[in-house]
Parts: sequence; C-alpha cells; structure tokens
Amino acid sequence: MSQNPFFNSWMKMDLGKMPANAPLDMRGFMELGRKNFQALTEAQQVAVESMQSIAQRQAEILSQIVQDQSSMVREIITEGTPEEKVARSADLIRKAYEKGIHGAREVSDMLNKSGREASDIINKRVASALNEMKTTATESKEQRKASKDKSAA
Repeated sequence: MSQNPFFNSWMKMDLGKMPANAPLDMRGFMELGRKNFQALTEAQQVAVESMQSIAQRQAEILSQIVQDQSSMVREIITEGTPEEKVARSADLIRKAYEKGIHGAREVSDMLNKSGREASDIINKRVASALNEMKTTATESKEQRKASKDKSAA
C-alpha cells in the first residue's frame, strides 16, 4: 500500500455511511475515485523509480566519460610525433563520441519505457473507469426506477 497518509485514509473510508436516497450510487462513484487515485499513485511510483534509475545510469555514464577522457589525454600526451598524436586523438575522439551517443540513446530508451509504463497504467484505468461509470449510472437509474415502482404500488 502507499506511504501517502491521505491515500491510506481514503482507502479506509466507510462508504456504507452514504445516504440511501442519494440520486446516484455515491458508493460506486467514491470507489471509482479511489481506483483512479490508486492508478495515479501507481503511475507516479513507476515514474519516480524510473527517474531514479535514469539518474543512476547518467551518473555511471558521466563517470565513465571522465575516466575515458583522462585515459585519452594520457595516451595523447605520451605518444610519439605530433602527427601520430593528431591521428590518435581523432580516433579517440570518435570513440568517445560514439560512446556518448550510445549513452544518450540508452537514457532516451529508459525515458520512453518509463513513459509507456506510466501511460499504460493510466490508460488502462481510464478505460475501466469509463466502463464503471456507465455501469454505475445505469444501475443507479434502474434502482431508482425500481424504488419508484415499489412506492407507487
């Protein structure tokens, strides 16, 4: 369950205390809202966990870049002629560039995956909520009609 005290108190709410003559099935709509809130909480949790993973991966990539740059400088300084240094530095810069692009793509893929997962949770809940709303409204209408028919008889 969530660590959010508001959410936890919402989960414990006694929906049985709603007035019996309410125009709509308030318990159903309250339950609908609770499920919506729960889905948003789950989507937020996915997003937070993903952002933590992304930040960790970015730190790893940055650390690797710093190490690579240090070794690149050492290699360029210690090698032979100026022509050899230029040729070697061009090769090392190309490799560093390719690593940087690979790291950026990796982080981008992580972001896309996170967004998809959070969107899937919300989209699934929206579809369910619309069906539940329709069902709740239909049932409420039928209950009121049955109640009127019963009182008229």
